[in-house]
Amino acid sequence: MKRILLISQAINQSYFNMVCDALGEDVIIDLITGSNIIPKHKNIKVLSSPPHNPISLKSRLKCWKSHFLFVLKFVKNTNTKYDLIFATSNPPINSYIGLHLKRKYKCPFIYMNWDIYPQVIRKTISNPLTKFICMLWSRWNRVNYPHIDRIITLGNIMAENIRLDSKKIKLTVIPLQVDTNFLKPLPKKKNLFAINHQLDDKFVVLYSGKMGRGHNIEIILEAAKSLKRNTDIKFVFIGNGEKTAIINEFLRNEKINNILLLPLQSEEIFPFSMAVGDIGIVSQEKKIAQLFMPSKVYSLMSCGEAIIGIGTGSDDLCRLIAENDMGEIIDNDDFNSLVIKIEKLYKDRSLLEHYKFNARKVAELYGVDNITALYKNLFNEILKI
Repeated sequence: MKRILLISQAINQSYFNMVCDALGEDVIIDLITGSNIIPKHKNIKVLSSPPHNPISLKSRLKCWKSHFLFVLKFVKNTNTKYDLIFATSNPPINSYIGLHLKRKYKCPFIYMNWDIYPQVIRKTISNPLTKFICMLWSRWNRVNYPHIDRIITLGNIMAENIRLDSKKIKLTVIPLQVDTNFLKPLPKKKNLFAINHQLDDKFVVLYSGKMGRGHNIEIILEAAKSLKRNTDIKFVFIGNGEKTAIINEFLRNEKINNILLLPLQSEEIFPFSMAVGDIGIVSQEKKIAQLFMPSKVYSLMSCGEAIIGIGTGSDDLCRLIAENDMGEIIDNDDFNSLVIKIEKLYKDRSLLEHYKFNARKVAELYGVDNITALYKNLFNEILKI
């Protein structure tokens, strides 16, 4: 029976379950994580590492260090032999850890690269020290990434950016899975979340998820301000992050009533809150839009919402929307463009329904069973089962 070591300081239950299903029950899985994960079957052991703390760059660096030391201590104190190392870029130092363990155990290493480092840091923090550290980090990637047996990432544009470090890097693009039975379209009149928040008779523009440094929240706020006279349109923000403070300050200063800000919802409420939108907005800062794929887009698609993507026009998000005709794209930072797109879909309900239908149809292609099969094929190839 093969033994697998999974390393991810932050991992959600659904992704972990999908990976376990792809590996099958005839393996023993040890998971090192700071997340609260429930083992899927008896052959899974969860080892609790320091949790991920994404509040600030300082908190991230501190928790990354704690995680790194925890894994090294674990490896030093265990005599277990592993047949495969699977690590995610939560945190990105897991690429170094995975290669260290690959050499120690003489086994293959698969690395799931959610976000592309150090480019994300270099694009968001500008000072000489950061620039120097990122230069060294990029050199390390160029030398060491080709030794990883397979790097997984979410989109072709992301893959192209990873390949900039070396053409020898072995890459596989696998989109994120979505549970289309858990997240599905629901009429507002039958949606208790919509009813409880008096949204059942509104045209809802939804932003749900992280509100961090990489997400262009400001353009949505300005669009809401411009549309404040249309009482049928309601902007709903659900989530947390650094930029919730910006939303609260905006609400205090502008005193407008077409914005509703709510915290992250419980798992029980989540499918209802995600289904409340007519339009789902997925927003990225242009300077890093090609370096990650916002996972929230898959959830919005599964709920059958028209998608408005804010990015560069040539990133994975915008390409997904354009190729599947399921929404609109904003490739500049002009909030007037966003206002025009929202009003267009508010007035043209047949186009809105067309986008909604296509979004749900595409989401079904990314259903759990289909993505699990792609992971299973990859694991079988690497493990030569």
